[in-house]
Amino acid sequence: MIRLMKNEIIKLLKKKSFYIVTFIFVLFCILTNVVYDSSLDTILEENINIEEIEAENKGLDLSKEDDLAIYVDNLTTLKIEELKEVYSSNEAKFLIENNLYSLIYQMYESKYVLEDEELYQKYNLELENNILKIENNDWSYFKEQRIKYLEKRVNETKDIEKERYQALLKLALYRKEKDVPYDEDHYLHTSILYLEENMYEYINLLHDDNLTKEEESRLSFLKENMSIHEYVLEHQQDILNEHTLRAVFTNFSGEFGIFILIYVIMLAGSIVSEEYSRGTIKYLLTKPFKRRTILTSKLLVVILFIPLIMLFMSFFELLIGGIILGFDSLSVPVVLYTSSGLVSYSVLEYLGLLLLSSLPMYYVIGMVAFMISTVTASTSAAITISFLFYLLGNVISNLALIYSLPIFKVFVSLYWDFSYLVTVQTQPFGASILTSILVVLAYIFLMLCIAYVFFMKKDVKNF
Repeated sequence: MIRLMKNEIIKLLKKKSFYIVTFIFVLFCILTNVVYDSSLDTILEENINIEEIEAENKGLDLSKEDDLAIYVDNLTTLKIEELKEVYSSNEAKFLIENNLYSLIYQMYESKYVLEDEELYQKYNLELENNILKIENNDWSYFKEQRIKYLEKRVNETKDIEKERYQALLKLALYRKEKDVPYDEDHYLHTSILYLEENMYEYINLLHDDNLTKEEESRLSFLKENMSIHEYVLEHQQDILNEHTLRAVFTNFSGEFGIFILIYVIMLAGSIVSEEYSRGTIKYLLTKPFKRRTILTSKLLVVILFIPLIMLFMSFFELLIGGIILGFDSLSVPVVLYTSSGLVSYSVLEYLGLLLLSSLPMYYVIGMVAFMISTVTASTSAAITISFLFYLLGNVISNLALIYSLPIFKVFVSLYWDFSYLVTVQTQPFGASILTSILVVLAYIFLMLCIAYVFFMKKDVKNF
């Protein structure tokens, strides 16, 4: 048996297709890490055309109320852009856009709409004071102003509004205590901003007893994401950074799963059929080994190969990703929102669990390819049908999930993805872990029974 398995491994390592796929995988691995390393912001800033705005203002009739409103808004935009040109730091730009816009608008409104010179001078003086604070990098001033404003609103409001302002006040106090900068590149600022922007909607949905399905889904989405961002603030860990080796490993199955599938189908789909296509099956059967032993040795190689190729790919990703992205991020945990609440894993622990949970699917696909290769003696048929089986499985899973059709529950594809136990800690479709295991084993057993029956009875005279 050992000799037969050794022989199969040697034949595998001599295959050109194995090295071609490996070469493509390594290139893809490098490309993936380079993409993750990119610091380019995918969100394009709005391009403000100053000349167009100035030209529009010249054509407005300020005696008309609508034109006057447009004029004031345009003046505000022009002033904002002017200040951003002068004070170009990330913190300054953020404060100018978010803290000064309303003030500048009120200033121009008081002059051109209300025609109140005294009020205009008051706002102008306040604006100059704010600009001076920005010029001197006095960010604490804006933090204090924010706290004072929210404290006032907490005292003036009640019920849901009061709850909202209390939550916002808590975030403002946190920013001051931790000295979080108004910098879009700072992960703590990003989380504070997300919580601030979604707090009002979240609290409203939370207190609504008559939510629609869409609103319930939205509430669930907000709860999950807000919990993640709250974790970031509590533990001060940059768990949402997408430009790290940790991020690549977190999405390992999605990024590299297709290569695992190719390796599995390539081996399982050819390990028997190639003996027929090359005519070596007759020579193999003349050896002092029973047919059952020969087929079992090939099967064991497939079984051992699948986890080994996963480890092989993980190692290469660790090596290449570490060189390109650095290894520092591996110390930051992977945090997931599950049915049990927030759970955290170390990066390698999470990767291990994710790969382990995907093994049943790859084994099922591998056994399908192994069976077809044995029955048809055709590598191309085994590879093609196995891929179609995988694609059909995904389609069936999606249909079952969307429409909840009971007839689909007989298909293995609904049970072979154990990653749910890691990511959400529950199986889809109401299946128990025991049911999932039994279904997977039943399909594997069926494939192997068919393979062994055909191999034991197959006539090899014509090969």
